[in-house]
Amino acid sequence: MGGKGKKMSDVDKLMKQLNLPPVSQIGVVVWDVDKAVEYYSSVFGIGPFNVYEFVPEKHWHKEEPSHSKVKMGKAMLGSIELELIQPLEGKSIHQEFLDTRGEGLQHIAFNVSNYDDLFDRFIKAGFKPLLRSETYVPAYKGNLKAAYFDTDRVGGIIFEICWKSWLPECNQP
Repeated sequence: MGGKGKKMSDVDKLMKQLNLPPVSQIGVVVWDVDKAVEYYSSVFGIGPFNVYEFVPEKHWHKEEPSHSKVKMGKAMLGSIELELIQPLEGKSIHQEFLDTRGEGLQHIAFNVSNYDDLFDRFIKAGFKPLLRSETYVPAYKGNLKAAYFDTDRVGGIIFEICWKSWLPECNQP
């Protein structure tokens, strides 16, 4: 980290520019959500899981309007949400991940109250959106805005920002 009298490093500048909150979610792409839920529940005692199909009203794959349908399984690990994602239909970075890497950790997410501002900061920092969704989520009775960015150049992990109307931390000024 850049200290007093030292030039600020590129990493320090980026961290200051993005000003991300703590990680709120770990996203794992799987071939079969039901099998994964059974495994994580029976072997590790994780759960309960909320399992549902997700079909966003608005979906962009690499900035092109698209259709997507995924099956999700979500459970809390302390203050971090474990999200299991099984692609079902349409173009998605989740299917691309499975096809090229197989199952595994794909992304970490940050719940944010300033989604539009942070989206713009990611763009200004040189990151491109890989996927965006805006929709009502019946499983949580609320609205969602989410964007995944091409942060996986080194280390292979994608960053996602999420605004979820049902979470108090996403509705702070």
